Amino acid sequence: MLRLAAAFVLAASPLAATEITNDVTSARYIEPTDVYGHGAVAGGEYAQMRVALSDGTERNVSFKKSIFEDTAPRLHDFDGDGSPEIVTVVSGFATGAWVQVWSLNASGVLIPVKSNAPIGARHRWLAIAGIADFDGDGTDDIAYIDRPHLTKELVILPVDLAGPGMLDATASLAGLTNHHLGSAGIEGGIRDCSGHVPVIVTANADWSQVMETRFENTELVSTPVAPYTGADSFAPFLICP
Repeated sequence: MLRLAAAFVLAASPLAATEITNDVTSARYIEPTDVYGHGAVAGGEYAQMRVALSDGTERNVSFKKSIFEDTAPRLHDFDGDGSPEIVTVVSGFATGAWVQVWSLNASGVLIPVKSNAPIGARHRWLAIAGIADFDGDGTDDIAYIDRPHLTKELVILPVDLAGPGMLDATASLAGLTNHHLGSAGIEGGIRDCSGHVPVIVTANADWSQVMETRFENTELVSTPVAPYTGADSFAPFLICP
């Protein structure tokens, strides 16, 4: 997987030979492509990602045998240094999807720094629900639904940038989903309110109920909170009281 993640092409603006103090300010996917031909996310397959930096320059990244299969990159500061990392979903032509985290190194080069193992088969995808410290251990986690049209399993993936090796899931719970096959958007999200345990808001497997999932005594517990009648059903449960 680390070899897969490293097989990418970087295009950058010229850099001055001085100390780098850049921060990532935004990221977006560019160059829609049909080379992978999955179609799980309407308009959601891209050949490149473009990242804007605080000095006004940009970086473009692309893979040789993979594409970005996602709705949008997400910015999140995992290590608390004040500069956000970038969270993406990448799909390999032979391996399917994985979570890929990007960061600027000391020289101002955008590099893939952490990833989990790919699902393992072509045209198998995952849909990110949100990012927070869901279990309260001090490390922020990525919550995603593994194969939201097939397996329908919520996965919690801690992101410790200083830790060894690849990212490994620490918890999962079956029977949840957040994406309709062929839809352009991921539904639901998270509710992360001061003084409260973060909540992951999804649908149940058959899209009949809005579900809230949170850690209780080190275990993920899901509770139905309302009937699902469409994407707007989630809105009241994503707002802090």
